[in-house]
Amino acid sequence: MMTRLLLAGLLALPALPGQVTVLTHATLIDGSGGPAQPDATIVLAKGKIRNIGPASKVKIPPRAKMVDLSGKTIIPGIINLHGHVGMARGLTSGVDNYTRENVEAQLRIYARYGVTTTTSLGVDQDLILEIRDEQRRGRISGARVFTALQGFTSLGGYPSHIPGLKGVVLEVAGAAQARAWTNKLADKGADIVKIWVDDHHDTFRKLSPAIYSAIIKQAHKRGLKVLAHVYELSDAKGLADAGVDVLAHSVRDAEVDEALISTMKRNKVTLAATLSREQSTFVYADPPAWLDDPFFRLAVGPAVVEGVRTQLRAKQAKDPKRGINKNGFQVAARNLKALADGGVRIGFGTDSGPPGRFQGFFEHWEMELMVEAGLTPMQVIESFSKNAAAALGVSNQLGTLAKGKAGDLIVLDKNPLEDIRNARAIHAVYVGGQRLK
Repeated sequence: MMTRLLLAGLLALPALPGQVTVLTHATLIDGSGGPAQPDATIVLAKGKIRNIGPASKVKIPPRAKMVDLSGKTIIPGIINLHGHVGMARGLTSGVDNYTRENVEAQLRIYARYGVTTTTSLGVDQDLILEIRDEQRRGRISGARVFTALQGFTSLGGYPSHIPGLKGVVLEVAGAAQARAWTNKLADKGADIVKIWVDDHHDTFRKLSPAIYSAIIKQAHKRGLKVLAHVYELSDAKGLADAGVDVLAHSVRDAEVDEALISTMKRNKVTLAATLSREQSTFVYADPPAWLDDPFFRLAVGPAVVEGVRTQLRAKQAKDPKRGINKNGFQVAARNLKALADGGVRIGFGTDSGPPGRFQGFFEHWEMELMVEAGLTPMQVIESFSKNAAAALGVSNQLGTLAKGKAGDLIVLDKNPLEDIRNARAIHAVYVGGQRLK
């Protein structure tokens, strides 16, 4: 079923009839974890990579459009395992913002920053299915999107209390209802399933193991992967044991242990740490210097920046949980390193999209925070290419740059293996073999 939903029309990509584009003489980092390849050539045709390899060995088709990329570096497009589209506009959030114009504008913002695929986890309207299906028929003008439609929480559980989310998030009362609603989401065409398992510091009722286990089991019967919002170590262990596919945050209440590492490895559970999300819960109380960074300002207007400096700053400055959030970020970063060192598959996610979590920029900030936590630039690149595609179950179509896969890639002016911030030096972004304008 996952194959049916994700792959059947995934790569019906836009391409001019007969057009072949050849990107040549670039350094290639293909996302597999192998060493960078100097003087490489990629042949793009009909949305896919027709050929790839050393420039001296790749045959150039006649009448191909040649693009000389001497001195530049090619990396895979970024796959974001944890994002949201459509609900936010500026610093407001709600269903009224969920319009075609807003969703498509946000997908273009993602792509502008090199995010060629994103998820939208748990607060979507049915409109997202129309846009996604249009993409898969060939109408792509921004990032590809995978949707969970509505996510699951407990009755009155987190985050149903957030303004604009009441009635959007599915508040489930029991296992039978959970299975029925999972089937309904699958029948509607959801790509993935999202669940929240978090009492938000003993404030709300938490989704029980019996219910989340029922959701995971039924989702897998329907061929759908399950991504879980998690906070506590005990819940991470329960979810991993129940067979969840992705932990969509790092554990933040305690240091991870060998028991969790062993279970995640055995059940092939991926971690998407969302360090940028964790830092965003307190960083605006002392506004960061990057609010004036031209790279940040590419897609954020002056009025929103002013709102961050005033209303969001004031809100975080008086937040009684600010200290807890700071500590949670530090624990999350240490746990990311421990899980990576322990051999757990590290994916890539940011939780970007809600107010104050800026799409596109947050993905680059996440890369920097992952390196600061102790991962290498190569590990970060693998996290948003090979590992993220594996977590979604689409490795044979997306992720690494290889013959037969989608022509989703970023051309950089600098090499990110030397400094992960060089991933900001974006020269061009290609989705489905076409350069986005």
